[in-house]
Amino acid sequence: MRRTLNLSLAAVLAGVLAACSTAPASSPSVPSGASSPRVIGVTMIDALRFEPDSFELSRGETVRFEVTNAGAIRHEFFIGDADAQSDHEAEMVQMGGMAHDEVNGISVEPGETKVLEHTFDDADGVLIGCHVTGHYAAGMIATVSVGD
Repeated sequence: MRRTLNLSLAAVLAGVLAACSTAPASSPSVPSGASSPRVIGVTMIDALRFEPDSFELSRGETVRFEVTNAGAIRHEFFIGDADAQSDHEAEMVQMGGMAHDEVNGISVEPGETKVLEHTFDDADGVLIGCHVTGHYAAGMIATVSVGD
């Protein structure tokens, strides 16, 4: 009985190992010729600034922003034109400044680093803003130049 149990256990382990050693058929792959997004590190500070505070990008470029909050208070990193910034500011006021992440923005707690990936299809006029109460009005804005 013990020998049968050991053989059964060995068969189960062999099956598990075989399953773990092959990638599932649906695993994502990178098409040949495709490149990884450019990675840009951004630091947010309590002097209500982004470092760097301007970016020069190419139309269609995908950027992976690695955003670190080096301050002691929560900050946001929201991408959009002036109208989108205004709409997001109004939404934040309506929500009482509640922290939340969305497609074009992330909320980053003190000491935390988060990632936001974005493809820049639009031309100039794109901004990055922090909409924690009072931050945007105080100038926590970065500019984005998108060229061809």
